[in-house]
Amino acid sequence: MSRHEAKFIKEIIKDVLNKLEPKYLYVPEHLVGMDRLARNIFDFLSTATDDVRIVGIHGMPGIGKTTIAQVVFNQLCYEFEGSSFLSDVNERSKQVNGLVPLQKRLLHDILNQDVANFDCVDRGKVLIKERLRRKRVLVVADDVAHPDQLNALMGDRSWFGPGSRVIITTRDSDLLREADQTCQIEELKLDESLQLFSRHAFKDTKPAEDYIELSKKAVGYCGGLPLALEVIGGCLYGKNKDRWESEIDNLSRIPNQDIQGKLLISYHALDGELQRAFLDIACFFIGIEKEYVAKVLGARCRLNPEVVLETLRERSLIQFHGCIIKDEKQLFGEMVAMHDLLRDMGREVVCKASPLHLGKRTRIWNKDDAWNVLDHQKVRAKCIHESIVMRIF
Repeated sequence: MSRHEAKFIKEIIKDVLNKLEPKYLYVPEHLVGMDRLARNIFDFLSTATDDVRIVGIHGMPGIGKTTIAQVVFNQLCYEFEGSSFLSDVNERSKQVNGLVPLQKRLLHDILNQDVANFDCVDRGKVLIKERLRRKRVLVVADDVAHPDQLNALMGDRSWFGPGSRVIITTRDSDLLREADQTCQIEELKLDESLQLFSRHAFKDTKPAEDYIELSKKAVGYCGGLPLALEVIGGCLYGKNKDRWESEIDNLSRIPNQDIQGKLLISYHALDGELQRAFLDIACFFIGIEKEYVAKVLGARCRLNPEVVLETLRERSLIQFHGCIIKDEKQLFGEMVAMHDLLRDMGREVVCKASPLHLGKRTRIWNKDDAWNVLDHQKVRAKCIHESIVMRIF
């Protein structure tokens, strides 16, 4: 066999292996509370039509957006000419060359071959459109945070061939204006929360008999957030009851850093005015009428307060609950709401800015802390007054 023939055979083997490489992604074996939503998305995307269909999945951090996208991707990926799951788009776009590596990943995944070398996002846009516009593809853009990220990877529907399907996961529903269907993921119900927690804390579908009450306390802290249920359940796995009681007691005073770190990503993505408004709401305005909150925020920030509140809602950081009506009269307008863990994260941001000196914190929401600060200021004012009197005389 000549060297030329051997090289040719190696290329054939390489091409076959590329095509046989598994496309599906790892997802946990036991998923809780996601079947119905995953089925709805699958039914919508699997319909045999030649239009390019886009589905958007949005919700707060740690709610399960990526997991649902992975489940649907695994169900669909072998039905297309090519598929690509672009994970952590926002974080990866911050790396060297920004979005170019993601563009190359998209082309490589679908074409199953090395792509032309380029180092310019605009060149990548041209290549994606030229090479994929006749292919029926499945593309997932996971954790998108800015329009530029979407524009670089899927500028418009014409970039992909007839029958293509696109899934976008994001914390910001405003990025899903072009989607044909959007799905907001809600917190898990109590029975679902207990089941998911038990999977991680006991490796079972339900808590051990003598841990039921402690499990309910832990689940109550998590507020139906899958990320928190998995993290806290994993932390408690294999520990005795004394450790459980100690750990759960600590949760009410010291937020879990793994959970906080995930939630902080959304906070740091806000600009200064939005950050201040978020902290104001976390500290003072949960359960308060939206109209009143808007008035207060309007006096404190330069932006339109209605726009501020709507932006925070679009980014899954707050919600608006419906009005209360009695005898055909509206007693209260929409109320501003926030997940307990987001509230704790916001308050922790304030505390960490001045952990030891209450009087230097930008916001004080606890009445005992407020009295302590006022007492300290009174003592300080008295000392200053006495010092001035001593100098005079």
